Amino acid sequence: MTLADLLNTLESADMLRIIKGGEEMFVGYLALFAPEVGHTNCKLYEQYKFDEVVKFRAVPEITHRKWKELNLMSPLRPDETPDFKFQELQMKLYYTIYL
Repeated sequence: MTLADLLNTLESADMLRIIKGGEEMFVGYLALFAPEVGHTNCKLYEQYKFDEVVKFRAVPEITHRKWKELNLMSPLRPDETPDFKFQELQMKLYYTIYL
């Protein structure tokens, strides 16, 4: 499956993290990456749309809502158990695509 094929199955409001060769190429909304919706990073899309997808994962990122104000680290690592109340946390789901 190519990157273009996979992106056609997702929605414009979905969060993406695209990694190639161990390096993060793009992190953000699909609408900002794919030319059909938003024209911000069309060059990246055009450059990699025919690349083969090696791996695809849905990866949650859990952070404290006020991590900046409380001077906490930005993303919590999944292997750590945070000492926060559930109501203080927020979660984003990134579709992580490895090329």
